[in-house]
Amino acid sequence: MDTPEKRPMAIERFYQALDEETAASLTPAQKTALEDAVLAITLTTRQRIDIRRTVSFFGRRYFYVLLVGRDRRRMPRRESTLGRLAISVLVVFWLLFCAVSIFITLYLIKSALGIDIFKNFHVGIWTWLIEHQR
Repeated sequence: MDTPEKRPMAIERFYQALDEETAASLTPAQKTALEDAVLAITLTTRQRIDIRRTVSFFGRRYFYVLLVGRDRRRMPRRESTLGRLAISVLVVFWLLFCAVSIFITLYLIKSALGIDIFKNFHVGIWTWLIEHQR
């Protein structure tokens, strides 16, 4: 069995939360089984990238965690239909926003260079922008 100095943090927290009398009554086989179970349900396995930082923002402290690695869980995590739908809607709106932003930027560049693609047809964004600069 690992010495307390070499145990992962989740196992240390587990033993701190466990009653000392109960922990003393466990056999080595039971301890090993419990430690394996704790490791299986937590993210304490080693990831390739494990970045945990805290930042201060307007007088409050926030944390962020970036974990990247192979998924070693036995059972896959269930995803809700509503969550997938929300992500899909956000992605569609983001792509739409990017496409419109690129179109407007290219149109303004074209107008600034004085290029007329269609004779006597203008969207009016460039004219509106020039008039409102004054």
